[in-house]
Amino acid sequence: MEVRVKTNRALIFCSGTTEYLYAKSLQMELPRNRRGAISVEVTNQRACDPWALAQEAVQKKKQANRDRNPFNNVWLFYGNPSIEVPDLLRYIGSNGLSGAYCPICLEQWFILHFEDFAATFASRDEAVEHLTRIWPLYKKNQIDAYTELKPLLPLAIDRATTANRQPTIPGTETVPIFTVQSLLIFFDSLRQAS
Repeated sequence: MEVRVKTNRALIFCSGTTEYLYAKSLQMELPRNRRGAISVEVTNQRACDPWALAQEAVQKKKQANRDRNPFNNVWLFYGNPSIEVPDLLRYIGSNGLSGAYCPICLEQWFILHFEDFAATFASRDEAVEHLTRIWPLYKKNQIDAYTELKPLLPLAIDRATTANRQPTIPGTETVPIFTVQSLLIFFDSLRQAS
């Protein structure tokens, strides 16, 4: 008789290729016996609206429940949160999802590996341009970004934590919020549980 072992399954639902490649790198760092429990997917929407991403993730979660193969954790991994951040965060939380995000794009997270830069950018292009000045070898949708930045990860986490504590940043109206470090902590807990 075959015994089925219940596995803790997780879905990391990514808004774009950069997030997908970063999450896949995290997945590949897991011990082999844990990799299969993590599903990393990218949305099929062209222009990712965080609300649409969250709604699509909720549908995937419901479908997995109907298929009797539920996810224990569902993460949204995205940049450019909508203006209604509190409402979006309430929606994510009320549907049992977790969020890993940056104010504009994942490149803002990459910048924190090199410098203490918490100001917001006007656009993704501006953030990418700034990143390529401090990391000249960076290419959009770079496959090995996580691997190359890994030695600087503690600095990025500290800088993101500091940015999250700032009540205001001079010259801006909003506070940048980084929660990518929460996703890293989640992956670390999976490594430790193995």
